[in-house]
Amino acid sequence: MSEILIDVQNVTHHFKLNRKTAICAVDQVSFQIKKGEILGLVGESGAGKSTLARCIMNLYQPTAGRILYKGIDTCDRRQFKEHKKMLQTKRQLIFQDSTSSINQRMKAVDIIAEPLRINHVHTPRGSARAEAEFQLHYVGMDAGCLDKYPPELSGGERQRIAIARALSMEPELLVADEPIASLDVSIQAQIINLFKHLQKEHGFTFLFISHDLAMVEYLCDRVGVMYQGRLVELAPTRDLFSNPQHPYTRTLLSAIPLPDPKRERNRRKGVYDAQKS
Repeated sequence: MSEILIDVQNVTHHFKLNRKTAICAVDQVSFQIKKGEILGLVGESGAGKSTLARCIMNLYQPTAGRILYKGIDTCDRRQFKEHKKMLQTKRQLIFQDSTSSINQRMKAVDIIAEPLRINHVHTPRGSARAEAEFQLHYVGMDAGCLDKYPPELSGGERQRIAIARALSMEPELLVADEPIASLDVSIQAQIINLFKHLQKEHGFTFLFISHDLAMVEYLCDRVGVMYQGRLVELAPTRDLFSNPQHPYTRTLLSAIPLPDPKRERNRRKGVYDAQKS
């Protein structure tokens, strides 16, 4: 039986607008992620996917519920403090927008090596520069980019640097929040293939958040569907795409564009009515 790495138990998160009003972004969500598994999380904008990811990474403190990482309750301040270094190094997050998530005034070598310096991690390759060069090569870039600044690089190259920075910590859990949304289609395919290759090489556990259902189908072992803060369906990828159970999932899948222009023009897309379900 596979080891459970992440156990999300009835997590709820509210954003307070004022003293009397709050918005429920995540509503009693529960699921588990097995070690070495790629779990996809899909849903329309505002469904709560990114909020849930930030709760898992302790960027937000959930209003209610528990999140266990290797049995450690990361929502409990005492337990988090006790295991802080391990939690900060073994869990890494890749944001959607590489332009805002990496320092535009730092060279690529310093961006990749920054987590090592902050967490006082000694690299087996002898120096931070050697480690940065190794990680850069690992994500398909050459050493000539080490001394370049982010504005000198393309969007795909910047995202690869963000991935290399996360991999420099040799994480057990990698959370990618819409990592390809701002990239061109050809670059998206390269990044997804890179993720697939790296996951096979490293064997890390992967939470992949995306709007792109085709990419999720290609990459993920299981898929969770979120709607208005709730997890409405969770199933193995093949089962979910071939036989979706929830009406919203069927509506979501009906929006996938068809490669035949004539069929695409003539087909009818589903419309989900929450009040009827």
